[in-house]
Amino acid sequence: ARNTRMLFSRRLNRSLAPPDRVSVNVTLRCNLTCTMCTTCYDSPELSLDEIKSIIDQTAEWGVEVFNPLGGEPFMRADIEEVLSYAVRHGFYVTVTTNGTLITEKRAQAIAAIPSDRLHFNFSLDGAEATHDAIRSQGMWKRAIQGYQRIREADTAAGNPRRKILANTILHARNVDDFEAVLDEQEALGFDGVQILNLFR
Repeated sequence: ARNTRMLFSRRLNRSLAPPDRVSVNVTLRCNLTCTMCTTCYDSPELSLDEIKSIIDQTAEWGVEVFNPLGGEPFMRADIEEVLSYAVRHGFYVTVTTNGTLITEKRAQAIAAIPSDRLHFNFSLDGAEATHDAIRSQGMWKRAIQGYQRIREADTAAGNPRRKILANTILHARNVDDFEAVLDEQEALGFDGVQILNLFR
């Protein structure tokens, strides 16, 4: 019934049902300067209380999915509190991250949030050399280290397997070895890949 109402809402361009997800730019800051990115810059941010208020209000509407967007969400010192708050209010949460700011301490905080409610997408632009050409030297290793820290913290906490996907843009620098890139991501233990296209 909800899907039908959403379909007619889109066709009629008027709301007949509450939204099924809420996306919030928690920050536009990023620690990287990727060659293809035009969305990251210093800008005023919502406070933690303002984000919690959005979560409270949309939870009352019956919204089930919360997407914290960036920038790089882990630029916020309080992002783990945001994620935990959203999950406690019944949301499924997926965080897209470059992975380079996930320390062991942060991974332990993530492991305290139920693994069936909090998922991750790690942005990987190809194999190591390609990724680093876009995001700067050493960033592939740092991203994989962040990914592995979450896996290790979840294992140590006895959590069920948390869904973590790779977000990989198909572009001129990786198209020739794209199948090898997918094989590499599978070998690293990613649960799947979202293949995106680079557009202007």
